[in-house]
Amino acid sequence: MNIYAKEGHKVIVTKQGINSGYDHHKKTAKKYLRVGNIYTVEYTSVGGWHTDVYLKEIPNVAFNSVHFDDAES
Repeated sequence: MNIYAKEGHKVIVTKQGINSGYDHHKKTAKKYLRVGNIYTVEYTSVGGWHTDVYLKEIPNVAFNSVHFDDAES
């Protein structure tokens, strides 16, 4: 996904993506996200090692950007 995605951008969870990232990211993703579902970006926080993605549908929970692909071009 575009790590600089703006608010309202749509992303989709992929099978490969949900199994990627650090262990704590995978655990959080599997708890809240569903493969194939489309979510709406609230904002991203780009870091040195990974990018946190915050979703409108799941407030106050950070997800690793590797869990997602862009759902729109």
